[in-house]
Amino acid sequence: MTLPTVVVPETAALVLEDITKSFPGVLALQGVSLTVRAGTVHAVCGENGAGKSTLIKIATGAQHADGGIIRIGGEVLDRPNRRQVQARGVRAIFQERQIAPDLSVTENVLLDRLPTRFGRVDWRRAKRMAAARLAELDIDIDINAPVRSLSVAQLQMMEIARAISFEARLIVMDEPTASLSRHELDPLFAVINRLRDAGVAILFISHHLDEVFAVADDVTVMRDGAVVAQGPATDFTTASVVQAMFGRSVDTRRVHRSSGGADATLLLTVSGVSSGRLDDVSVSVAAGEIVAVTGGVGAGVSELAQIASGGVTPIAGSVSVADADGRMHKVRGRRHALTLGVAFLPADRKRQGLLLDKSVADNIALGLQANGRTPFFPPSRVRRVAAALVPRANVRSADIDVVVGTLSGGNQQKVMIGRWTGVDSRVLIFDEPTAGIDIASKFEIYAELRRLADLGAAVLICSTDFQEVGQVADRVLVMRSGRVVGEVSGAEATEHQLLEMEMSL
Repeated sequence: MTLPTVVVPETAALVLEDITKSFPGVLALQGVSLTVRAGTVHAVCGENGAGKSTLIKIATGAQHADGGIIRIGGEVLDRPNRRQVQARGVRAIFQERQIAPDLSVTENVLLDRLPTRFGRVDWRRAKRMAAARLAELDIDIDINAPVRSLSVAQLQMMEIARAISFEARLIVMDEPTASLSRHELDPLFAVINRLRDAGVAILFISHHLDEVFAVADDVTVMRDGAVVAQGPATDFTTASVVQAMFGRSVDTRRVHRSSGGADATLLLTVSGVSSGRLDDVSVSVAAGEIVAVTGGVGAGVSELAQIASGGVTPIAGSVSVADADGRMHKVRGRRHALTLGVAFLPADRKRQGLLLDKSVADNIALGLQANGRTPFFPPSRVRRVAAALVPRANVRSADIDVVVGTLSGGNQQKVMIGRWTGVDSRVLIFDEPTAGIDIASKFEIYAELRRLADLGAAVLICSTDFQEVGQVADRVLVMRSGRVVGEVSGAEATEHQLLEMEMSL
């Protein structure tokens, strides 16, 4: 794709001045100001709940500010809506998917901009255009495939392709790399650099500070709805950004722990499973042990999580789980796995793990309802169970009646963890457990996983985040093209070593 050359104006691409926004009982933004210069990448950092998402929704017209001034290309806009903002060249990639699941990849990439001929859609041209956009990002997706068949990573890349397909002056990227492997970052960063060189401004939100320093020219740090630090990226270090984000130092060192040991009881055994991408994969997890399986997107890591949890039946091989007496039982499906004490946290918590329009209490009590042991579940018991589990899971919420969709990503994930601790799950399977979650929340979740393992649970983490698995796992298995290609102890699992193992022939 040939990127358009934008004439860099004297004025900035986007200026937000003294933006305020309140929701019932919450002051989301407190006089936030920032300037995104044309032809630069401006990164916004902050923990979940700092106000980043609210700010970009206001900047893109998805929400209205209570006060403040918005300038796009020097023009002051009074409470602009999304269409007005888009007409001025602003495009956005939100954490919440903006997709039409029943349409094809072609239709989604060119959403609202399908080419026409003689008053009808020119499908041949549309497919050429969509293929070109995807090729620019080196994305291998069938342009005729229905979008609902795509993986989380493929959906993310498709949305990025859609954003750059328009002649944008400003592109807002909200966690664009949350579901991407390291192999998929380089094409994205290359496109970001080309967009910047063409004069396009980019507002970049990410919890991965290494990515921020890889692409950002300017940095704004937010905490509790306010700007607490701002300036050129060269003025910051990872430590100074973290300190500004949380108002305190965050200990990111690996905590050494003793796992279950050689004589510990095996609670989960995956034996020679083959299905889809997987080819003769075996893994076992003992009581008190945390095992991580990692690899690039497409290696089969997520598929393994689905099979291990009983959600997908393998073509060959088997999954076995020990009961309370230590006897192994072959898993016959997801409900059978639940009765054996298997908890599963999916990668896409918004679509597959949570009822976003329901309360914290309703969501956290789902574990008891799902295991089938409680046919009648009155509201009073829902509240009683939730009141006990919310503090245990360290969920930060005003009360248990708060709608779970309004919580930060880290607190949403803690709700799902708390859901399964309430039914004393003995095997916990996590698919991308901290995707889109801030640094402090990540380490709180790691601590909770270690606590559960110390209590005797078997924990299987399936993650494409090499830094994550080295932080928390006792053993790490590396996958490539559906097969296990190596194993290393968690204490020795550096990002460099895991990447070498994944790339080895």
